[in-house]
Amino acid sequence: MKFLKLFIPVIIAILLILSDYKFSYLNHLRQPIATLISPIYMIVNLPSQIYIWIDEQGTSKGQLIRNNNNLHRELLKLKAKLQTYNALTLENKKLQALLGSSYAIKQQNFTLARISALSQSRLKKQIIINKGSNSGIKVGQVALSAKGIIGQISRTTPLYSTILMASDPTQHVPVKNERNGIRGISRGVAENNHLLDVEFIESNLDVKVGDVFLSSAIGSKFPDGYPLGTVIRVEEHQNEPFLHIQLKPAQTLEQLEFVIIATD
Repeated sequence: MKFLKLFIPVIIAILLILSDYKFSYLNHLRQPIATLISPIYMIVNLPSQIYIWIDEQGTSKGQLIRNNNNLHRELLKLKAKLQTYNALTLENKKLQALLGSSYAIKQQNFTLARISALSQSRLKKQIIINKGSNSGIKVGQVALSAKGIIGQISRTTPLYSTILMASDPTQHVPVKNERNGIRGISRGVAENNHLLDVEFIESNLDVKVGDVFLSSAIGSKFPDGYPLGTVIRVEEHQNEPFLHIQLKPAQTLEQLEFVIIATD
């Protein structure tokens, strides 16, 4: 009896499987049965689904955080590259302005140098550049900008040099009026500004505000024909033989970054 109780259900199940496989009698019962037991299946499967959902949420949040951090790093890199690009673009524009200056550079050889420091006071106006005797810089050579004369090399070391500016009170530059060739000597003013005086031009000579004074080759201290400054004031004083002429330098220092050194 125990044997029959055990195997009768098994035999019935086998017969049902075979008949369903052979004749598909149970097809019309499957869908209703599946519909009836689906809530039970969902309840039984709910813990595993909740676990999967929680795991996915944690993974998604962690992935979002990682993605956000990666994007933040990439953004910082792009910003850094953009700043570098902007700096290079600005530097390129400055170099183009310097090499494409409004006057002709008469020297066949020149050295491009970057300004490292400024040393400015009422009595001493100097610029330090990042090129020295190792680059062929020598005392006495002339420093030029995109707009004209800056000054003259006064001291060199192997790695850097000092430019004594044309606006220094101890610097004297032979000059001539671009308009009519009248000659004089410029000298820096002992003030915190960078103005220059032009001396030894007689009171009866023709000098006007707006005239441009160029370097003169007299004395061979400076090469001939480079802009030095523009006249901003002309005064004639009684009982004095010379005009009082003041120049604004051709090149201001606010945005000056590179200079050209006219070498031999």
